[in-house]
Amino acid sequence: MSDSKVDKLKGKVNEATGKVTGNRTKQAKGKGQQTKGGVKDKLAEKDQELKENSGNEEG
Repeated sequence: MSDSKVDKLKGKVNEATGKVTGNRTKQAKGKGQQTKGGVKDKLAEKDQELKENSGNEEG
């Protein structure tokens, strides 16, 4: 499992735990972890695009 998926999963667990227990801090931490996982996904996509396009440069 990739780091981004782990972050998203941990985030969902923390957010749900925070909702059930009324712990807003834990809930916010969970949302933050999910966002972090999404950012990691986007960075990985862009990195892959750059690698694919770097061989197609004319010059």
